[in-house]
Amino acid sequence: MKNILATSNGECRFAGLSLTALVLAGSMVASALWGVWATHKLIELGRREVVTVQLSRIMGGFVESEARSGRSAEETQARVAAYLKAVEASVQGLGREGRTVLVAEAVVSGGVPDLTEQVRADVAKRLDLQPGVPGRGAR
Repeated sequence: MKNILATSNGECRFAGLSLTALVLAGSMVASALWGVWATHKLIELGRREVVTVQLSRIMGGFVESEARSGRSAEETQARVAAYLKAVEASVQGLGREGRTVLVAEAVVSGGVPDLTEQVRADVAKRLDLQPGVPGRGAR
């Protein structure tokens, strides 16, 4: 006669739990952690402020003043490229501050704050331009 209690059925156990039970428990813990992370991200997304920036107005004023400046084409092109980089950096800065930036020309609703002047001032600061005079250096 065989002793049933002394024989092993070959099933792996850890702390009295089968491998299947351990995998299911791990899956449940991982699902719960993912749910907490996803909920946190959705709540964070809901807190983002939506703002607009009138990029055509910012760029139009600068390009117009550069066209009237009498500089060479190469210098004008370099200044416009630098201005574009500064505008891009300023808008990205708004995004890092937790804002969703939309181009004002694409927004139908008027209930969204417009940060065009803030971006213009930031770009002027980045390029060391005189305030109120687009494209003129403070040299």
